[in-house]
Amino acid sequence: MESLGTVVIVGRPNVGKSTLFNRLIGRRKALVHDQPGLTRDRNVALVVREDHPIQIVDTGGILGESEDLLATLVEEQVNLAVAGGDRVLLMVDAKEGLLPLDREIALRLRKAGKATALVVNKVDVPGHLPRGMEFHELGMDQIFFVSAEHGLGLDEVWDYILEGMPAPVEPPAAAPGEAIRVAIVGKPNAGKSSILNRILGEERALVSEIPGTTRDPVDVPLSLDGQDFLLVDTAGIRRKSRNAQAAEVLSVILARRSLEQCHVALLILDASGMPTHQDAHIAGLIEASLRGALVVLNKWDLVGDPERAKELEETVAERFSFIGWMPTVRTSARTNRHVDRLLPAVARVYRNFSQQFPTATLNKNLEKIVRAVSPPSVGGKDLKIRYATQTGSAPPILTLFTNSRFPPPDSYHRYLKNRIRECYDLEGSPLVLKYRKE
Repeated sequence: MESLGTVVIVGRPNVGKSTLFNRLIGRRKALVHDQPGLTRDRNVALVVREDHPIQIVDTGGILGESEDLLATLVEEQVNLAVAGGDRVLLMVDAKEGLLPLDREIALRLRKAGKATALVVNKVDVPGHLPRGMEFHELGMDQIFFVSAEHGLGLDEVWDYILEGMPAPVEPPAAAPGEAIRVAIVGKPNAGKSSILNRILGEERALVSEIPGTTRDPVDVPLSLDGQDFLLVDTAGIRRKSRNAQAAEVLSVILARRSLEQCHVALLILDASGMPTHQDAHIAGLIEASLRGALVVLNKWDLVGDPERAKELEETVAERFSFIGWMPTVRTSARTNRHVDRLLPAVARVYRNFSQQFPTATLNKNLEKIVRAVSPPSVGGKDLKIRYATQTGSAPPILTLFTNSRFPPPDSYHRYLKNRIRECYDLEGSPLVLKYRKE
């Protein structure tokens, strides 16, 4: 991604940074809410404007000097984003006028030597404009008066962004659609962001002991051994009754949407305790979404003696028997144990998830399976399975043509599924069987 131009949006909380971010990328990716400090991680999106590929980076609100751990972590993320940006948009609020914290942030950016423009937001209300003029005191050469909510004044902002950006480059050999989308899901504080940071080898996502630190899904592109990945760290998925704040409800909705749009999910479990009903609920969401998946037993360094490890593995196998096709990787983000196995395992799962079944081989295997255990009677007559063909992939979908308009009983359906799995490498991938009367 080094050849891309990068634009970073910074400012104090609740000035409209995420609204501007969504406007610039043309879709609602960052959460927008009246609650200050909603964005915490860096939120990154790739857009193409006049043939220029550009990364837009939304950052958490800067609070200035604070003893709060989360505020310090947010500020570290902002500093990292600014350091990697080509252009910085300092966003301020015309409704509130020039505040001391705006001066402090502007001074920091000036010392950092970054090309910075001032974006004065919320000027759509006539009474706000006089206060907006106060920002000329900051002495910035580039000042834009906009309404991010209504999209006013953004053409001039785009002109500034494009000026001096790197020339368009040839697209990479692998098309963006070929990247394996990986959603990192789990309940709050299971270690999702820690796993992401270990995979990347940098503090890309916020990590703290405060449950629910991640709210926006965090998209991170990565290449390994010629394969492109897009890693998506999501908010911890809680039961609805636990989501007291609207902002958390939005976070969970986006986490579920990320799950539905991914190819492979990493279900992060906290191995320091036994799996919970909420863990099983999230596994059920993965199954219902028909995604490829891995179960990641994180914090394995805290498991302790072999008896405890055996008890944990037996409990996981029992509670997750309905997704027995998901392989398990035992990791520790703290010690880096087996984290290097995750992306290769994801690539294997994706190959299984997207594989094609040659029709001739499929029907030879199906014939052996049916011969070993004959189908039961359905609707008063013997069920005959004539042949099968693949009618979909990612996940694999097989349509079996029969002599009945009724599907076989669940027990025989499970038998067919399990035996077909034995014939093909489908570890980590769901398998869908459909039936049609010939």
